[in-house]
Amino acid sequence: MTGEPMQVSSRFRSTIEATILELERNAGRDERLLPTLLSPDHRRRQRLLVEKQLDKAFRLREMLALMSLRREQGRRERVL
Repeated sequence: MTGEPMQVSSRFRSTIEATILELERNAGRDERLLPTLLSPDHRRRQRLLVEKQLDKAFRLREMLALMSLRREQGRRERVL
């Protein structure tokens, strides 16, 4: 990499942010289910699911830190 931020549209950045929030929300919900699971193997798989969700959210946050918003030129306003 050149050290310059990756330029993205505001729509793409918003999509990444929404994905991060959804992953973190789902991980929290899945973690709260752990005490209700009877099978040790099911609990193990549930913990792995939570770990993967949080890992993906973390990696997306790192990627987000490398992004800057692209100036959108020539974009026309929508007329309703």
